[in-house]
Amino acid sequence: MFRIDREWLARHPEGVAIGLVLWTVAIWGSTPQVTAVGADHAQPFTLTMLRALPTGLLLLAAMPLLRFRFPRGRTAWLFTAASGLLMVGVFLGGFTEGVSRAGPGPAIVMSSTSPLWVAILSRVVHKERIALRTAGGLLIGFLGVLLVFSSQLNSSSSAGNTVIGLACALAAALGWAVGTLIVKEHLTRQPDTDLLGVVAGQYLIGGVVLLVLSSLIEGSGGAQWSSVDLWLSVAFITIVGSAIATVAYFAALKVISATRVTAWSFLSPVVAIVIGLGLGTVPSPLVFVGMGITIVGVFIVNLRKTTSPDSVGELAETAELGAMLDSVAAPVPAVTS
Repeated sequence: MFRIDREWLARHPEGVAIGLVLWTVAIWGSTPQVTAVGADHAQPFTLTMLRALPTGLLLLAAMPLLRFRFPRGRTAWLFTAASGLLMVGVFLGGFTEGVSRAGPGPAIVMSSTSPLWVAILSRVVHKERIALRTAGGLLIGFLGVLLVFSSQLNSSSSAGNTVIGLACALAAALGWAVGTLIVKEHLTRQPDTDLLGVVAGQYLIGGVVLLVLSSLIEGSGGAQWSSVDLWLSVAFITIVGSAIATVAYFAALKVISATRVTAWSFLSPVVAIVIGLGLGTVPSPLVFVGMGITIVGVFIVNLRKTTSPDSVGELAETAELGAMLDSVAAPVPAVTS
């Protein structure tokens, strides 16, 4: 039986958290390629709904196997509902509409401001000090993303449509940033929170909101429901791109700051470019410059002075992380004849 070595986790809590974030970034960087396949067979809001609601339903069905529990108490559900509406409903819905109205390049650049908003809101709400190095790294990382998509910033839409699209993408970035801080606060107040339960609750609540929106905007004819390619795409973005990636993202939030976690998301476009290279798409030299600058910015944000760790806090956090990973990694009981 595969088990998580919790002693190793206790010795390397930050390394594990960064590994989880990198796993998340790799998944989210590959998701656009798969989503593009589904987009050929479904309208934007219907496809977005198909990413969200089935994730919650799938986790709900797997609840006995994964042995997780939903949030307990009114306060926990308020945190879950608020973060679900923001990180699933507002983010996915806003980004979809932003791409539709302003184009993918402008929408991606605008939605990539979420790490900046996390840093600003952490300062305003929690009075967290933003180190000059961190602020500089965030700005450098964002500049890199801007360069990566610089050739796509000219929108073919009308001025009004472009402004609305950019506003939707900005709302998506703010939704993700505020939702991340809500989850971080939730995990700080209730460190024994079951991450799978939170993710399931978020996607059920956000998925229902997107179901209503897609029904009102696109109706029942929003997808080619018999398309095999559509359902293969949905299977990937539901199981891997949403459920697994979000759980890994939240697990990292247990150990490192929200600003550092979200800064890694700058690398998602870099992963997408690398995948494109593997598929034969060669970008311009400016894109490679932007990729390098983005990597440097993320590296700067995550530079830390060598200090003595809070061993008690880290042991508690990594013990919970190990328990969560154990529940996910637990194998299906063998069937004997």
